[in-house]
Amino acid sequence: MKFINQVVWITGASSGIGEALAHAFAQEGAHLVLSARRESELQRVANQCQTYGHSVLVLPFDMVQLELHDAMLEQVLSTFGRVDIMVLNAGISQRSFVEDTQFDVYRKLFEINFFSIVSLTQKLLPVFKKQGSGTFVPIASVAGRISTPRRGAYGASKHALIGLFDAVRAEVHDLGIKVCTILPGYIKTNISLHAMNEHGQAYGKMDPNQAKGLDPNITAKGIVQAVFLQKNEYFIGGKLEALGLFVKRLSPSLLFWMIRKIKNT
Repeated sequence: MKFINQVVWITGASSGIGEALAHAFAQEGAHLVLSARRESELQRVANQCQTYGHSVLVLPFDMVQLELHDAMLEQVLSTFGRVDIMVLNAGISQRSFVEDTQFDVYRKLFEINFFSIVSLTQKLLPVFKKQGSGTFVPIASVAGRISTPRRGAYGASKHALIGLFDAVRAEVHDLGIKVCTILPGYIKTNISLHAMNEHGQAYGKMDPNQAKGLDPNITAKGIVQAVFLQKNEYFIGGKLEALGLFVKRLSPSLLFWMIRKIKNT
């Protein structure tokens, strides 16, 4: 098993990629800390993961309540004594035109997708430094590289996340601390259903590409392997997203033309 007795803390662990990662890391021998807002859903995931025979700590809290981060970290350390892998998966998406989106929606999205992660990262860094080891696994997005219509705020937040951890990776490289930034493409989750519209309300629709996306369990296994191999950055998704990333490297002007042709759905 790749992560026997290592402590893996996953935020956004109650559904989607986070839930799948909980199973994948548990199958590889890890002890888990599962965080999200919905305690009942976390407990459901924990009960399933405990069948693999490893400890699971259910730690519900809202990531945007920054004042709780110290206490949450202290609870993890008092339970396990260390954190080996921090999976920063909590986040929300968005579906609305830039012009139409209320400014508070931008603020809320960045509070969840970026500032809460900055805060928790700052709390973990001294712990990782003291240990002389630790891995951050920020779940960014292909949207952080290729932002498309009606995802402007989401793409911007993920672009910021990638930029932050590029700097973290360089700053802590000589201290035994790793960063494995994940760039998922279309994954078959409910992310579009819960995305915010221009008023901050739930979008409530399944994106066609999302519905045809990669299975979360396959996604999780790929991410776990990337962390094990100490990848700096790892893309996982379908052929369409892979093509987009390739074209951006090869011919950015062609990519921008392709993006303009995307239907505004």
